[in-house]
Amino acid sequence: MAVELLDDKKRWDQFVETSPEGLLFHKWNFLKAVERNSKYRFVPYCVYSGEELRCVFPFFIWRDRFGLTNMGSPPPIDTQLWYLGPAFDPSVQALKAITKEKIFEQVTDELCREIDKIAPNFVGFVTVPNFLDVRSFTWKKRYRGYLRFTYAIDLERPLDEIWASFSRRCRQEIKYVHGHSPEIQQTDDVRPLLDIWRPRFSELGIEVPLLSDSYLKELVKTFPQEITVYNLSVDGSLATATACCAMQKERYCYWIGNVNARKDLSVTDYLVWEVIQRAKSAGFKKLDLGEVDAPLSRYKSKFDPVLEPFCYVDRFDRVANTIYSAFNIKEGLAQKLRRFRN
Repeated sequence: MAVELLDDKKRWDQFVETSPEGLLFHKWNFLKAVERNSKYRFVPYCVYSGEELRCVFPFFIWRDRFGLTNMGSPPPIDTQLWYLGPAFDPSVQALKAITKEKIFEQVTDELCREIDKIAPNFVGFVTVPNFLDVRSFTWKKRYRGYLRFTYAIDLERPLDEIWASFSRRCRQEIKYVHGHSPEIQQTDDVRPLLDIWRPRFSELGIEVPLLSDSYLKELVKTFPQEITVYNLSVDGSLATATACCAMQKERYCYWIGNVNARKDLSVTDYLVWEVIQRAKSAGFKKLDLGEVDAPLSRYKSKFDPVLEPFCYVDRFDRVANTIYSAFNIKEGLAQKLRRFRN
């Protein structure tokens, strides 16, 4: 096998479209938008077996305030890429275990050789949901793997069954909001979402986890069929907003936003229910609600989602381990590479 840097948007996207792991986040224009709007340099690794492209593995490289070199797939939370990591040719998943494991090991060996040439102080990547076999990395020196979970709602069930699975309190709150005649607008205008998002992070005393307003605007403009902004208004005033995206043909994502500006109404619950109905009507089979973390697991669990696993893998060299541990930011960096939840 051999690793090359592929500078061919058409070839890259054709591969991503057919890969079981390929997401919107893997698309060439999405990754280039990250590069244009950040300090992160896009590295489009491709692994070949002869002439056959077996795997694409997008990485980003950047230097931090300590002068250390970092590699991430994805880079930190301000890009709002939830998952990334490797995407394989669909034929790989159909192979027998012994053959598939051999390919995974060969791909990992080749990628690690390229990574070692760069000699980063830190490397981290996050897989797509339900891709768990990262053993070929964790068997190598200093790479560590962690099991993570996301929440997903099964949209193949009848709507009344989905509705009945919500907690009783959740259904009551949604009905109560419905009595206030909320209005929902689908738009490509991100300004209302950003205007309602910023105060929430200001309250928390942290920066908005977004590269820039222009970054989100560029993504919405570039992917008008995949990214939609939903604004929910009550009595003519914006009450909540969120951006959703089609991660894959069958997987919809409740992506960013969803801050409640009406503390007296559960407008976020109402919007989740509306997005569920629209995603199901559009033919999606799953709605991804995002990672299960302690602060938000109870909120998301009231919609009775199922757990879906994914993996986080990282490696710190001695310098990074020493410096990040001394400044108490080692876990913080790992968390940033995983992602932020609203």
